[in-house]
Amino acid sequence: MLLFHPAAASAENFAVTSPWIGFIASFIAGDVKNVRYLSNWDSSGNVIKTSSPRSGEIIIAIDAKDAENFRIKKNNKQLRLLYDNLPMTKEQLQSAFFDPAMLPFLAQSVMKIMSEEDKGRYTYFQRRLAEFQSKIESTIDIGRHLLSNTKMLDITGAEGTWIRSSISGAVRPPVSVWEGWKAGDTQALKAALDEAARRNWLILLDPWTPEIIRSAAVGYEYRLTLPPPSKDRDYFVFLHDIFLAIWNKTKNVKTK
Repeated sequence: MLLFHPAAASAENFAVTSPWIGFIASFIAGDVKNVRYLSNWDSSGNVIKTSSPRSGEIIIAIDAKDAENFRIKKNNKQLRLLYDNLPMTKEQLQSAFFDPAMLPFLAQSVMKIMSEEDKGRYTYFQRRLAEFQSKIESTIDIGRHLLSNTKMLDITGAEGTWIRSSISGAVRPPVSVWEGWKAGDTQALKAALDEAARRNWLILLDPWTPEIIRSAAVGYEYRLTLPPPSKDRDYFVFLHDIFLAIWNKTKNVKTK
């Protein structure tokens, strides 16, 4: 099916500070040629600056603090902020990009900026936003189909938000317990890991699992560490592959 794109010559060029926002902006744009990433993830999931804005580019940043991290002044005429001041910790923001309830709102904010700067493609951007929502729902449906009976202990730092939105068998410790583990309650952490191992539950980690928790979990064989995303990989393929990686690890294991 061919989609109509207004004349490419009139399309705005966007630079995005966050690779998370880059995923969304690239999807809304329908291709990557008008969206340039100023950062990427390393193998540990840290966001690393890789470039600086170019003349004429519209810069999209999460908020003023995000722009400041790239030495972009708030009064820069090319700067557009998704939020004036996003009241989230770094950890909460990472999780938000794996939250099916948050992603459409983030995408809508990105689309609003892009359509204001590129008014000729407003209708196209609206259609892409609707498709973005549809992609979230269809990918979640795949996860529910693959992992409906899967049990796991979720000790991820962010990606578990995506898993828990899809299946009921992903067990996450309460916030107070999680904070206790991070603060050094290794006895309680070991007890939870031992119980997961006894039940043949998968122990699920990701690049953002706190180091003190990761160190305790590496002693357990039945575990899986999910990879970080990459700007060179379609985000919905990445989200789908999270489900697939868990399914491949758990498909021949019976829980107790």
